[in-house]
Amino acid sequence: MGGMSGGLSTHRAANLVHSSSAKVLRDEVASVTPHEVTAMGAPLNGTVGVVPLSTTRLVFVRYGGDVIVEAPPTGSRVVATVPLGPMRVTMGAKHADVVHDSGFLLSKDGRTLMQPDPWAGALVVAADREKLADHQRIVLGGETAGRIPGDPTGLLTHACTRAWSATASITDDTPDEVVTAFKSAIEDHLLTALVLAWHSDAAEAATMTPGRVEDLRQWLELNHGIEITTSAMARQMGLSVRQLQSVTHAHLGVTPTQLLREIRLQSARRRLRVADPHGSTVASIAHESGFAHVGRFSTAYAQRFGEYPAVTLRGAAVAG
Repeated sequence: MGGMSGGLSTHRAANLVHSSSAKVLRDEVASVTPHEVTAMGAPLNGTVGVVPLSTTRLVFVRYGGDVIVEAPPTGSRVVATVPLGPMRVTMGAKHADVVHDSGFLLSKDGRTLMQPDPWAGALVVAADREKLADHQRIVLGGETAGRIPGDPTGLLTHACTRAWSATASITDDTPDEVVTAFKSAIEDHLLTALVLAWHSDAAEAATMTPGRVEDLRQWLELNHGIEITTSAMARQMGLSVRQLQSVTHAHLGVTPTQLLREIRLQSARRRLRVADPHGSTVASIAHESGFAHVGRFSTAYAQRFGEYPAVTLRGAAVAG
């Protein structure tokens, strides 16, 4: 995580603000949740990066100095903080302070006091309870739709850190429509992680015949763009996300994400083999096949097929 918080200067998907003012840094993070920041010593050397999503925001904040952050009760918002270094946290007036090194929820009913690592920073993500309840019905199905959870786990930490790293790796030459689709997928994953982290109890696995699994595979052959997520796959099959995970593992031995990734790689290989090397690029074919990050695509492609996509594209010219 050190690379995530160190040397942050540019970020295609985030609006970065660097400041020595606690007030400026506070106001930037306030786009997710209101709070107060009190500097405890020398001037700060802080950075805030905000990735705007359709219904929420993912925020990175590093204060570059010792501070105390006080957040009021979250009320109708569900707010999660993911420390990127040890963070001392006190929730409510009667609770002793504890040190967190993974994601946790801010208190709904009382104040939350936080002392973040000055240089490691933290990630913050939030959702309205109504929006979360809607997504909860997709992820867990109707039986648990009315329950509001309250115990996030390491899954939330993993989702937030991966989301920040992924959005940071988007290059300036990535088309705007690709960035938009990718951010939509990122938001879906974050909301899913919130729901799944809060519910440790497993949803009952649904029965699904091999024929229906094949229907899913055929649907993904036609629909595997950047905007396709595990939630979209579950909706298509009329299942919850956990049910989908159970049946794909039972029938195919893979997760839904692994299935989607394989179909995207196979699609890219077909496109590369017939493309005109003078009119097409590896980046354009990667984006058409559902990959937002060209570098990661090239690595995954080479691991899967034993050659880099540029080699396959050049081979198309020889074959032609």
